[in-house]
Amino acid sequence: METFFEILLILILLSFLLRKLAPYIIAYFLKRLEKKITNKFDQNINKDFHTSQKKQKKEKVGEYIDYEEID
Repeated sequence: METFFEILLILILLSFLLRKLAPYIIAYFLKRLEKKITNKFDQNINKDFHTSQKKQKKEKVGEYIDYEEID
């Protein structure tokens, strides 16, 4: 019977600590998630910027040559 009360006391203490620490734990994980999302967003923006610059360079192909028809 004594171990039952010890286990019950430990569970009550753990639940109390978890209630007090939960906001800090959630805030920590949300900040990590925010950093990952901003890094991915910045990488995508940089890729789009570099590919658009490359496309602009490729559009300039050369000069136009007009051929005459021979009868």
